[in-house]
Amino acid sequence: MPVIDHPEGEGVWTLLQGHVHHAMWQQDETDAAGSVISRFWIVNPPEELVYETFDEAEAMFETLAQDQD
Repeated sequence: MPVIDHPEGEGVWTLLQGHVHHAMWQQDETDAAGSVISRFWIVNPPEELVYETFDEAEAMFETLAQDQD
């Protein structure tokens, strides 16, 4: 299965889940105060959807998997 690349952006990227047509990535960035901010991205080319919580992103990831299977 080919890996779908993460969106452009700084920080540390971690592939959380992959599917034939889409992937879920976590982006961790450090703000000026030194806190880590995490965002969760669903990449479904050409779309890139961003979520603030893992649960929201996982729900969309599962919905896309059902629609594309």
